[in-house]
Amino acid sequence: MSASKIPREVAAIIAALQLREADLTPLIQLEDHEWKSLLAFCDLAHLTLPLAQLPQNDFPSWVVERLKINIADNALRFERVKATYKEAAEALDRAGVEHVVIKGFTQAPDYVEDPRLRAQSDLDLYCPVEMIESARSALQEIGYTPNNQQSYAYADHDHTMVRVGDWRWRGNSFDPEMPLSIELHFCLWNDFVSYFHIAGIDGFWNRRTTRSIEGFTFASLSPVDHLGYLALHILRNIFLRDTILHHVYELAGFLHRRADDDIFWKTWTETHDASLRACEAIAFYYAQAWFGCNLNPWVKSAIEDLSPLQQQWLRRFAISPLEGMVHMNKDFLWLQLSFLRSTKAKLQLLKRTLIPTHLAGINTSLVQLTSERAMQSRKLHPYLRYIVYLASRSASHSRSSMAVVVGGLRWRLSEHQLVRQFWVFLAASFFLTWACLSTSFSSIFF
Repeated sequence: MSASKIPREVAAIIAALQLREADLTPLIQLEDHEWKSLLAFCDLAHLTLPLAQLPQNDFPSWVVERLKINIADNALRFERVKATYKEAAEALDRAGVEHVVIKGFTQAPDYVEDPRLRAQSDLDLYCPVEMIESARSALQEIGYTPNNQQSYAYADHDHTMVRVGDWRWRGNSFDPEMPLSIELHFCLWNDFVSYFHIAGIDGFWNRRTTRSIEGFTFASLSPVDHLGYLALHILRNIFLRDTILHHVYELAGFLHRRADDDIFWKTWTETHDASLRACEAIAFYYAQAWFGCNLNPWVKSAIEDLSPLQQQWLRRFAISPLEGMVHMNKDFLWLQLSFLRSTKAKLQLLKRTLIPTHLAGINTSLVQLTSERAMQSRKLHPYLRYIVYLASRSASHSRSSMAVVVGGLRWRLSEHQLVRQFWVFLAASFFLTWACLSTSFSSIFF
């Protein structure tokens, strides 16, 4: 995997987490400042606990101590996770609201060995959309309130439910005392955000099952649908430029351990139709490309059955979501367009991708952080900070928008589909030029 735009320390952790032929040498060669950068990255990417499970004989002593504390804190934190879920589940049961738990501790034991070895900052619960209002009311009765301080335009869940308290952030992502928020998901795939429908997802709810972990019971997706949801969540996050690294790592571990389980994969092919399996196969490709997992023949077949255009995109841009954690890019655009059939949907996606429509409020932390990074100052007037934020956002989107068109053009021309693709990308380039200018002027002056 090419890592030209990936920092050395990030490439090192990925090499160390390979499921075949893991190489810890780049990791143990890191300097202290690179270790500090890596730990900050791992906290953000939810890879600190996987890092802590690697052999640490040659790690710096201060890194070993830090990871030891993280493991201990997260083990205590799991007790809070269990207590928070039990209380919320009882409230929902009293209100007659059915739900299934997604992500979080449900990843154990198939995707992570132990729930204590997975970071979790919130509870994700799926309810049929008609039950969301009742679920929200049930949680409000036990002290939760909706967080209205952020945008939910592209979210698959209702307003995040938080419980007001006196806890304060102390720089510890694994703080046992840190309260969990709750997100009530109203869909498992958002047609409105993705601009296309995936058949068969409605069956996930009907096949839900009951599981137990260490004495507490919860409703969950069936094993096959759990896999499907994780894969679709990865695809969703690719489209929205959200982090997927830890999800892909967990998926890779599952695929690797189940590579010889023909019974499971036969059930998967019988349960999920070809169109659904094609969407899941995108995530399977990433798991193999990034972490070198073994694949069952059924999985290999699903990847091989992807359209030629999608396979070409994966070969060219497989590293883009990882690079996007360091430098923003919009390479996902061409993959998402490959799923769309409607011209209207394609134009909507182009507009949304090339023209940023959501700006942070003037007093938000994002505006302050952007200003500090750009001007190396904490003393700017709030209005000046906001101007710096708008200019920075405009420049960043303009650069990434131009890059996605140029990169896509080079990709398509390299695939020898010259004439038709030339005119398609020429039109897109004109659209892009207008979009970038519109972005710059509207962001700064409106």
